Amino acid sequence: MRTRSVLWGTGFLCLLSAVVGGCSASRQWRQAERIDAAPVRVSGVVTAVEHVPKSGYEQVIAYEVQGHRRTVTRALGTGPGSPGVCHRVCLEADRDHPGVVRLCGERYPSGDDLYPTYGLVAVAGAIGTCAVAGVAAGVRRRSRSKPAR
Repeated sequence: MRTRSVLWGTGFLCLLSAVVGGCSASRQWRQAERIDAAPVRVSGVVTAVEHVPKSGYEQVIAYEVQGHRRTVTRALGTGPGSPGVCHRVCLEADRDHPGVVRLCGERYPSGDDLYPTYGLVAVAGAIGTCAVAGVAAGVRRRSRSKPAR
């Protein structure tokens, strides 16, 4: 009985990670396509550098698109040459949805380094779900083939 609940729990977690990773990758893809369809190049200004525990620092960037003032937070590094307060940063925003923004020269709004991670999480979750389903089928088949006492 315990084996069955562990299998169901593991299968559910693998399926959940596949769905979350796939949805995140799909969302980033759609936002990138949206920006490519109607890009607006804007100049943002770093208004603050915030400390994020266990992650380092992130810059808060204020920008204006079609008269609407917005902010976005990105991790741009903190070493020499990294933008500090009052530095200008090039951004590309979606004309129809000004909240969708990416750094100039990048493909995806969350950054080009993070997009492959979403895909890998989705693939790993799908593989894990299939593996758990195969093990569950094998356990069920073995329990049926046992002779009744």
